[in-house]
Amino acid sequence: MRALFRRPAGLRGPGQKLFTWYQRARDFYFSLSRPKFEAMTFGLALLVGLIVMPVLIYLAGKYTLGAYAHGTTQETHGVFSLFKDFFVGLFEPRPSCWIVLLGPFVFLCFVRLCRLILRKV
Repeated sequence: MRALFRRPAGLRGPGQKLFTWYQRARDFYFSLSRPKFEAMTFGLALLVGLIVMPVLIYLAGKYTLGAYAHGTTQETHGVFSLFKDFFVGLFEPRPSCWIVLLGPFVFLCFVRLCRLILRKV
């Protein structure tokens, strides 16, 4: 796994400093104890579900369907209107909003399960 995230070879000087923060963060992440590693992974997956997924849904919808239906009011426009509706949907338990929030974590669990099955085969 670490072979995928190695620093590019031959990078010296100012370009080397560009990748040191990533290397330190990666080393810290992989050196965590198992419960802390799983908690960090869950938190990062929730963060992706909370911030990245609504933006991707908005962009896909805007590209295929046009402007967001609730984004035409004066107070909010575009992706911020979708975020508002998304957060309201989390507090009014709408299943679609919770699926978007938990989707990255469920997908990560599915990938881990597939890797485990392939290792046993």
